[in-house]
Amino acid sequence: MKKLLIAAFLAEWLMASLPVPKYFSADFTQVVQNKDTKKQLYYSGRLFMKMPDEAKWDYFIPLKKSICLTEHKAWVIEPELEQATLFRLNQSIPLLQILKSARKVGPDTYKAEYDGIDYALKVDKDKRISSVSYLDEMGNRVTLRFQNIETKPFDSSKLECLIPDGFDIIDGRY
Repeated sequence: MKKLLIAAFLAEWLMASLPVPKYFSADFTQVVQNKDTKKQLYYSGRLFMKMPDEAKWDYFIPLKKSICLTEHKAWVIEPELEQATLFRLNQSIPLLQILKSARKVGPDTYKAEYDGIDYALKVDKDKRISSVSYLDEMGNRVTLRFQNIETKPFDSSKLECLIPDGFDIIDGRY
């Protein structure tokens, strides 16, 4: 009986899915490591997400840039170039699907697979996502780390992407 209880507990623990917050905001650092040279590029900024399909990534380092994602489109606003580019996404933001498919593999570690990509996710003591790591389509290792995490509602203006007057608008959907 004792073995049966332990087996049931382990099965439940391993199948536990990751809690999916409706809102998520955090400071982030992003490291992209080249698969061949092992050189690393570093980025940092602030992220605001509202599930299921709205996000705004404000990059501060190395250059200021905003990426605004909604449903099947993305705006990339680059102040240094004085331009805003609109892209069509083939699918909506997969983060919700990634989080929903994540399965516990350790005390603070989850694994997920989505569209042929394996994701490793870590959570903090409050079960909030603290990092995500995966290989991108070029084979480079991408690691996102989150700090100052909040999962409470925020003002929807945080998701707005404002394009300053005079910026070139590029339609990259075609």
